[in-house]
Amino acid sequence: MADEERAKSLAAFAYKHASFIISVLAGLVVFLAVTSRDVSAGNILFGWNVSAGVFVALSWRKMLRATVESIRKRSADLDFSDTVLLALSIGAALASIAGIGIELHSIKEATPDVALARAGAAVLTILISWIFLHTLFTIHYAHYFYGGADEGGLKFPDGIEEPGYWDFLYFSFTIGVAAQTADIAVSSTSMRKLTLLHAVLSFLFNTTILALAINVGASLL
Repeated sequence: MADEERAKSLAAFAYKHASFIISVLAGLVVFLAVTSRDVSAGNILFGWNVSAGVFVALSWRKMLRATVESIRKRSADLDFSDTVLLALSIGAALASIAGIGIELHSIKEATPDVALARAGAAVLTILISWIFLHTLFTIHYAHYFYGGADEGGLKFPDGIEEPGYWDFLYFSFTIGVAAQTADIAVSSTSMRKLTLLHAVLSFLFNTTILALAINVGASLL
């Protein structure tokens, strides 16, 4: 009986976090495929790019097809695992930026072709990681809005009471681009905590991107 319950729990977890699991497996397979005996920062970043790219693609596919009812249903299943996966995902995104720094450290010693390839890979990783971070927060804003302890927490203009993913995408990417909430008001403590975390991470991320961009430009001169 206990084994049956455990199997059901694992199946429910796998179904609930299918996009996350598929993306991790995809990145791991690619990493193992390109890695022989030596593990390099470039191979790790390659695996990360695939993993994050798959997650973004699957998430956007679901979001563009989602209805308010489906968002509510998904939000009702929120549990501790969502918070853990959010923390792990943020950590992975930040680690990818650190990996870029390691990869670019030796760019001046490389040949022009190799240096250009590494710079291009760095730009691609930055772009994917940036989109990944704000997509991740988009999903959590929606789930906190419909299933958090303080249901709601965001006040949208034009009297929108049941926002869809497009509304949450707008909110999330506005914070990522402009570090502000624009015309959407935050009205609950739990949502303020999530928004504060997002704003701080966005600031750190954008500052790091600027520093890396300067580094890449200087390295190629």
